[in-house]
Parts: sequence; C-alpha cells; structure tokens
Amino acid sequence: MRIRTLLLLIVLTVSANADYREFKDFPTDPSLETKLRHVAESTLKDFPKLKAEDLSMTLVDLTKMSTISRGDYHGDAPFYPASVVKLFFLAETFHQKKESQPDVPRALGEMIHVSDNDATAFILDVISDTCSGPELDGRALKKFIEKRSVVNRWLTPLGYDISAMAKPWSFGPFGRDVQLMGPNRENRNRATSNAVASLLLWIVRGRAVSPEASKAMMELLNRPLDTPRKDENQVKEFLGESLPAGSKLWSKAGWTSEVRNDAAYIELPNGRKFILVVFTRGTADDVKLLPAIGTKVLAEME
Repeated sequence: MRIRTLLLLIVLTVSANADYREFKDFPTDPSLETKLRHVAESTLKDFPKLKAEDLSMTLVDLTKMSTISRGDYHGDAPFYPASVVKLFFLAETFHQKKESQPDVPRALGEMIHVSDNDATAFILDVISDTCSGPELDGRALKKFIEKRSVVNRWLTPLGYDISAMAKPWSFGPFGRDVQLMGPNRENRNRATSNAVASLLLWIVRGRAVSPEASKAMMELLNRPLDTPRKDENQVKEFLGESLPAGSKLWSKAGWTSEVRNDAAYIELPNGRKFILVVFTRGTADDVKLLPAIGTKVLAEME
C-alpha cells in the first residue's frame, strides 16, 4: 500500500490536469469513513426531516501531503449541485485560456464571490460559444446542445460522471434552455460530492489545468474570515460558519429551494488541512444544517 501511494504521488507531481481516476486511486481511509458515518448518524438524528439518501459527504485529509487520505458517505450518489457547478465552469474557463477576455475577469469574480447567476450565464456563453434565446429546431438545436456539452467533453474522459451544461436561473429556464434539459431532464446539471472533491483537490494542489490557473482559481475561491467581504454570502449559514477563529477557507456554496450544498478547502489553526464537500436535499430552508455538519466533522477530526 505504501509503495502504491508513493507511485501515485510521483505521477501527480509530473502531470497537470484534473483526473478523477487518480483521485479514486487514492485508497479510502476506513477511519475517515467511520467519522463521516458518525457525522451522518448524528445529523440525521438532529435533523429528522433529512433522509440518509439525501445526504452526501466527501472528506479528503491533506494535512500530510505524502499520505493523502479520503473517505465518503454516499460520495458517488448524483445530486443537483446548484451553484457548486460553477466550480466546473470556472475550471473550463481557464482550460480554454479565456480568463483574460473582455469582461471575463469581472464575471468570474461575480460568479464565485457572490454566486451571481447573470455572471455565470455570461461565462457559460463564453466557454460554450452559445447564447440563450427562443426554441430551436433540428440541426440548430443539436448543435446548441453539443456546444453546451463543452465541460462534459473535457471531464468525462478524465473519469468524471457529471453534467455541467445548464445555466443556473433565478427565474427560468426559457426557450432553448428548456429544450437543453431533455424530455426527462436528463441534461440537468448533476454531480457527486466525490467529483467535486476531486476537482477541488487538483485546484488546491496546483494541478487543475496548470499551476498558474490553479493559483488564480484559489484566489477567487478565497473567503476572508477575519475581515469578511461586505457582500459575502457563502460563509454564514454554510460550512464556514462552523470554523474556529484563525481558520482559512476557500469555498463555493450552492443553494436552491431543493438543495443546500457546500464545497470547501479548510486550513485550521492547529495545522489540519482538508477538503469537505457536503450535498443535501430536501431541507434547503434549514440554515443551521451545514454549520451543524461542519461542527460535527471538526469534532470527529480532533
């Protein structure tokens, strides 16, 4: 097992992408999975409206980079990611080297910092070379859907089972964006907590697209806790609320009337470093849920 881990680390130092298959090659740590199971059992007891199948968690311990370990609870279960999908749009923007095009830096900031949907719609138009509008027919519709699959075409060969094709809407979708979903909503955005944790891991380790791109993405994901931004809306009521003073946080949350999710890389004052991704369904209006889960995870990791 030790030789296998060392070989993996050698491979990771010489390649620069965001390969999910490499993430899955890290052996699961039974102790981490036990901790997550304890967290899940306690959470389900404290929040009786939440069902076991509506909770997914992935934990990656990065305290010692030479012995990266991971565990999950329903980590391969598909969930609607809400605005967490914006992590994939962010990475694809750098993958296409479009991060410096006109208005893109401002849009990336708005998409990540305050989770603005208008900015996200612009970014998705840029990376897919499409635009929203009235319904389409025949070849035009097929071409539109094909172009919107740009993120999937990059990540599917790397082992990701996700769909990141649709714009997040405040009121919608309309026209061709409805058609994009498919008759059974098969093209609705979809992800797992494991897939999101994998992408976050490569961003943190400087392997998402390139070291320079990863650094830029980390800067966008940074959530100052000592002096929060005035417009910050992804710390309170999310995992960041549970962190002790002196912690550092990089994250992207997502919430709708259906789901409440968060994906975070956390550095604690005691030196612990870890990625925690939590997807929940059916209790989206409970603003105490994610901070409670964060608190339980911290207690398990002491």
